[in-house]
Amino acid sequence: MIEILYPFSLMYSALFELDKKFTSSKKLDKPVISVGNITWGGSGKTPIVIELLETLLKNKLTPAVLTRGYARKNTKPVLLKNGGGKFSVLDAGDEPLLIFKNVPNAAVIIGSKRYDNALRFKNEIDPDVYILDDGFQHWKIKRDLDIVCVNAANPFGNGLLIPAGILREPLSALKRAGIIVITNSDMVLPKELDGLKQEIYEISGKTPFSAHYGNYEFVSLDLEAKFDADILKNSQVYSLSGVGFGGGFKNSIEKAGVKTAGSFILKDHKNYSVKEISDIFKIIGGAYIITTAKDAVKLDEQISFAARSSAKFQEFKKRIAVLKVRPIFDEGKEQWETEILSALRSF
Repeated sequence: MIEILYPFSLMYSALFELDKKFTSSKKLDKPVISVGNITWGGSGKTPIVIELLETLLKNKLTPAVLTRGYARKNTKPVLLKNGGGKFSVLDAGDEPLLIFKNVPNAAVIIGSKRYDNALRFKNEIDPDVYILDDGFQHWKIKRDLDIVCVNAANPFGNGLLIPAGILREPLSALKRAGIIVITNSDMVLPKELDGLKQEIYEISGKTPFSAHYGNYEFVSLDLEAKFDADILKNSQVYSLSGVGFGGGFKNSIEKAGVKTAGSFILKDHKNYSVKEISDIFKIIGGAYIITTAKDAVKLDEQISFAARSSAKFQEFKKRIAVLKVRPIFDEGKEQWETEILSALRSF
């Protein structure tokens, strides 16, 4: 299969380089920090975006996220701010809604034309700094700092570019990064982690940070009320995830002290229909479900709508728990903050 796909990887590489060469890059009037990755698929980027936003807010800065809102149906730009506004997943996208629900004091600007959208909403929010979500390969906006996430459990795949491999760019692109964060550090042996750190250092000239996910918290489907973890530990439980790295989510459930009877691992950015949700509950019977925060914003929307006229869906809602996680730096949390603030001071 790789031999068949390899010519397409060469074609992808050529088109990628042309796009990079001929795209005009513009500078915004406030500093820009991008958070992205070098591979296709889950690298734990969204929790790092949330951690970055909280770091900025803690330092009395007003951040605004620029994101395209992958897989949303609405083509118009959307602004989420001040905890207000009722936007659906179809309007805003799952990750933008998740970011906004976790950090409501940060504005989230959604739309494909991110430079234009920053100008469009500038007077409404007057940010101190822009966060360019999934921005490592976005050439239209100049950045003051690039943060790149690397998944320890599958850092670079087979080393080939899309579609023969999972790389979006050659590994040499890591030289552009200002900060590199290895995520899911607890999913590999210490010797493997040390080897990955050394490999990244040799490629980029930078010593990466490493982080794992912890601070586990079970909440209800609306991401607000607490969910009794003892119920999950003493019941039959299934995991449900539509994220880029479902294996990482299963690992987090186990580390949170819950054993699962099985898993539903679906494609990234999966949008759920009422029928699909009903079918899943038919399969699991009276068991509980643990899902991701990204899936929760989509499931809550569908189930809440169906529950208005169906007692069955009201019951479903009570049997879904959401596992919220936060990145925990293995070392260097203070240095992470120092490097971010230093980049902003040099603007």
